[in-house]
Amino acid sequence: MIKRQTSVADVNPFFIYILGFSLALIVYQLDWSYLYPKLTLALLAFLFATFFISGALGLYVHRKGVLRFYEYKNRLPVNSWIIAITIGYILNFVYAGHIPMVAILKNQDIDYFEFGIPTFYVILSTFTSFFTVYLFKCYMVEKNKKYLFQCFYLLIFPILVFNRGAVLINLSSIFFVYLFSYKKSKLKIYFRVVLIVFIVLMGFGILGNLRTSNQIDKNKTQELSEIMLNLGEAKPDFVNSSIPKEYFWSYLYISSPLANLQINIDDRPIDYSISNILGYMNGELNFDFISKRLASIFNTVKPDNKLIAPFLTVGTVYSTSYSYLGWLGMCITFLFLMGVTFLYLIIMKPQNPYFSTGLAILNTFLLFCIFDNMFFFSGLSFQLVYPVLLSLKLKRSKPVTA
Repeated sequence: MIKRQTSVADVNPFFIYILGFSLALIVYQLDWSYLYPKLTLALLAFLFATFFISGALGLYVHRKGVLRFYEYKNRLPVNSWIIAITIGYILNFVYAGHIPMVAILKNQDIDYFEFGIPTFYVILSTFTSFFTVYLFKCYMVEKNKKYLFQCFYLLIFPILVFNRGAVLINLSSIFFVYLFSYKKSKLKIYFRVVLIVFIVLMGFGILGNLRTSNQIDKNKTQELSEIMLNLGEAKPDFVNSSIPKEYFWSYLYISSPLANLQINIDDRPIDYSISNILGYMNGELNFDFISKRLASIFNTVKPDNKLIAPFLTVGTVYSTSYSYLGWLGMCITFLFLMGVTFLYLIIMKPQNPYFSTGLAILNTFLLFCIFDNMFFFSGLSFQLVYPVLLSLKLKRSKPVTA
């Protein structure tokens, strides 16, 4: 008999969308920064309307029992892929002339946004992230610690590149695989997750302080934590509290996208021109590496979103959509997200050996929409392509039998 787990709500991508924005709204209420505007009733009404629609779709998927975990043994040449990935990163380090993490520890001045061989690095990094999650799935199915070791090994590469976003994305997807495959009571898991999240966020803050100090305080004239408190205009309620100051980073990065979206709505006039419509289609409903090439061919540029601070550059999945087409653009983007999610669940059947990996990445995709347009950001969205390609290329694996 095939081992399988019935549909579970905590890995339902439509519910994950609601969870992500709900967490951001809750954190926003902490009110630790002078930078933040008040959220308007119109924006709150829009968000709650999307919650209602996404929740309805989530209930439909849940009742249909679409989300089922089938256990398949690995049939991919894992060692060969890991060797290829390692060689790929070595080539990128040689091309860049440095290893970003080492350069930061040596206080060297480097450009974080120009790392790697064009196009090749995008494919390499996205496949590495996908394969990291896949290896963890293999560990959960076969309980072979070799896969767990290989998973942790691949996690080293985004750390060496000093790509904190990739690390968080990978950890998020791994967590969703764990939730999906875990068969016992999950109450203890949730308590552990809360503890792990606080530890990860502390580490995120420490790394953020190091990176910021390396960029704007090369002479080390300020305490690491003071830099971010000053830049983020922290209120005395937080500064004088006993809360570790490293958590101010997490507060800003979780809730500032909503602040940027709100200020964008408040201050930007909307032009429903043909150029804006075409720009929206290319800039919001396309992978970034394709969109940028089309934009260069047709000599178009994305609008500059309003920001509460120059270093807080993200405004949820909706900010640029509003810059193009106002509330209409935001509505289309939401419907597009829901459509992509629904279509992916149709394409990737539960019996597919890569379904659980794809679903975990899809959940992360929707969770991180609180930060930016994750479909445009190919560093995450393109990971969804690999389960589809592998399922087309390889024959279905035999499931583990009880």
